[in-house]
Amino acid sequence: MRPSIVLTILSSLPALLAIPQPAKPNSLSATESRSTKSYCPGHPAPESYQRQLFFAFINELYVQKNVIGAFNTYISINLTEHDPFDAQGRVANEDKLANIIPYVPSTVLRMSFDNNIGLAHVRVDEANEEPIALADIYRMDGTCIVEHWDVTQARPANATNSIAMF
Repeated sequence: MRPSIVLTILSSLPALLAIPQPAKPNSLSATESRSTKSYCPGHPAPESYQRQLFFAFINELYVQKNVIGAFNTYISINLTEHDPFDAQGRVANEDKLANIIPYVPSTVLRMSFDNNIGLAHVRVDEANEEPIALADIYRMDGTCIVEHWDVTQARPANATNSIAMF
């Protein structure tokens, strides 16, 4: 490569680096403020786009462990919660989960999305305990998650099936 080409490229780097990049939806930590771009309230969206949003939500929640960011980006403030141990609404649930998810090892095993319903099958591994199978089920209204159910089960210590639940 000729020196003049190299100098031209190097001299243009400051301008290239100054180009604003799109915000990463997964950039908040579990404890950062609640200000982020939100897909809520929902607006109509094709199923393919809902699927992308749902998979991004699960990734941000369980892989990046950014509970506050995930909830504020994808979950309705008026979340309908069906877990008998959780309160209604987004804020109470995000506050509770922000104190759990970042500190407990978990692995997303499967995800699926069809007809406004998303499912995540998650393995939760607490220290010195049998793993827990978690099925998180979410309903979307357009671009926004508006409803949640979950089912959890600990693997019995005396399980005879070595691949039970996972």
